[in-house]
Amino acid sequence: MSEGRDRILKAAEELFGTHGFDRISVRDIAERAEVNKALIFYHFNSKDELFETVLLHYFESHTEALREAWTSTGSLRDRVHNMIEAYVDFIVEHRAWPKLVQHVAATEHSEHIPTVQRGLDPMIAWANETFGEIAPDEGPISVRNLFETVAGSVLHHFTYAPVLANMWQNEPLAERHLAERRAHLHWLVDVLLDAVESRAHL
Repeated sequence: MSEGRDRILKAAEELFGTHGFDRISVRDIAERAEVNKALIFYHFNSKDELFETVLLHYFESHTEALREAWTSTGSLRDRVHNMIEAYVDFIVEHRAWPKLVQHVAATEHSEHIPTVQRGLDPMIAWANETFGEIAPDEGPISVRNLFETVAGSVLHHFTYAPVLANMWQNEPLAERHLAERRAHLHWLVDVLLDAVESRAHL
């Protein structure tokens, strides 16, 4: 990746994540990246293509981070806990990502919803492949419900941080508070896995 393209993507991630797609212009991105508009159109045919590139890059990087965590040694439970750590680490390092997806999801008829779905498809397929042997296809502890519960529990704290500030001494993203959230997520994973394992022994 060229330095100019890398700077454009970084600027686009920050601006789209903060303000959404519609409120940001190519000029805004060029100014943030300290490049001229022509360079943006050299690398991307349109603002839409740039936005889609940012979205898909995030999903690919996120899925890869989870896959790497899953391939670590240990029991299934150990690997799920490793995956939770990797999930939180990824969001801490890419805090604009959940906001980007939220901006799209909150717009009911957004033309970018298919892009988000395309980005999610490999992650959902991997979740089905990974957990399909221990969790059912349907019901309250199905793979799809486990996926939504865990993903939602991780992302909620970051996307709602501004309105949750009073609960967290006005520092919801402070390291000590993120450590508390991590501990809660590990507790939640144990509760969920206990439920899945109990069902398997019935």
